[in-house]
Amino acid sequence: MRSLILISVYLSKDLFNRWLETPGAVLARVLIAVSLCLLFLFMSAGFSLTEQAMEKKIESFGVNTMIVRSIGPSPGQSRAGMGELLEPLGEQGTYFPFSMLYVNATLSSGKKGRIVLYDDASLPALAQLLGGLSKIRKPVFLTAYGYPEAMVERVGVRDFFFDAEVLRPPQVLRFVSLNVPVLFIPRSMGGGLANYTVQESVLFMARDPSELPGILKTTESLLKAEGFDRVELSSPIQWIGELEDIRGLRLKAQAFGGSFVALLIVLIFGSIAVFEYRQNVFATALFKSFGLHWAHLALRYLADSVFWLLVAFLLALELAKLFHAFVFSAAGFEAGLLDLTLFNPYQFAGNQVLLLVLLVASLVAVLPVCLALRKPVGEVLG
Repeated sequence: MRSLILISVYLSKDLFNRWLETPGAVLARVLIAVSLCLLFLFMSAGFSLTEQAMEKKIESFGVNTMIVRSIGPSPGQSRAGMGELLEPLGEQGTYFPFSMLYVNATLSSGKKGRIVLYDDASLPALAQLLGGLSKIRKPVFLTAYGYPEAMVERVGVRDFFFDAEVLRPPQVLRFVSLNVPVLFIPRSMGGGLANYTVQESVLFMARDPSELPGILKTTESLLKAEGFDRVELSSPIQWIGELEDIRGLRLKAQAFGGSFVALLIVLIFGSIAVFEYRQNVFATALFKSFGLHWAHLALRYLADSVFWLLVAFLLALELAKLFHAFVFSAAGFEAGLLDLTLFNPYQFAGNQVLLLVLLVASLVAVLPVCLALRKPVGEVLG
């Protein structure tokens, strides 16, 4: 036992002296390992944030929501309107048919907005989407973020002007607005605006979300049968499949990225270990001639690799936290997703895969040295 302690102390001292003698090699290993760990951490965090953004999007719209869009009929083409065809959906949930114009509304600030024409019969459904009929005090109104609610905004549309009251849009109307202001005008007050090219649309919220997949299929088949050749049908329920695809892609990317990190660690750390072994081959042979087992020397090389990889791993976690907001805000993620107090992808316990990759790579990196250390002293010196 005493001899093992003395061997450990001597090898530790020898290892520490080697670090002091070759600080450049130590720094190079640490910087390379930190860089590789950061790439892996940011890749994993990017996939995790994408999953969170998708989950948030699904929750905000609701899995019971569907929107259907189609370009209006071509000149000379006769067909039933989309709102009329899909009217039976009103018995299964909130049904709001409307028309989206291809001309823009211009706010007093010069900002552009979209225009929706709705029928008087659709007003109850629209009121339900906005939170109650009391919200709609005037038939012409504007839904927009960043404006005081109940403010009256002067909006111009070609040669027409409307004084529209501002309402805060609910999340579900982002399907319609795409995060820009939307001017709602009753078709009865639209006048000549109805003559502009329109996009027929329907927003539907099913009472029972389990019925929506069947409704999606039936709606698509019906519209194709009725001659709607350019139909866009969207629903958050479709994004659930995309979310699963993202999760599967994340696992594949982590496997590929982990293999890439491990390969580079093995090549770089292994090359440095072999170089140090060749430099100290005579000292190593002397140790073995004094009765020091090859496994003790192998543990010295393994401890060297493991120690600096652990240091690099911990440094990478801290640096990732420091640059997290900068990197992913530049990548276009919402600020609400970047709060590390709410979601921290750089916790030690959450990155066991990367830690395992580093430990396995450190073991593989010293295998050539271990094989060399097993050779008899005479063979090494000869």
